[in-house]
Amino acid sequence: MAIRTEVFTEGTAEYVVDTANGNKIGAVQERFEGSVYLRPPGGGVEWTTPPEALRHLSAAELTQARVCDTPVEGRRR
Repeated sequence: MAIRTEVFTEGTAEYVVDTANGNKIGAVQERFEGSVYLRPPGGGVEWTTPPEALRHLSAAELTQARVCDTPVEGRRR
């Protein structure tokens, strides 16, 4: 099922799966001139993909994305 870009709103951390790039999970950063800009959960290099290549995450994929985006507290000394 393809996702229309109209559902994305700025400032919302929405995760999707990019089927055009090996089913990579990404957080929607922006849409511009027919492309959607994604960033990996937890940070990293942005990439672009066409909106029709996106699908919603499964429950397991959403858990994986949330784990990657959860800050880990450092050691206390």
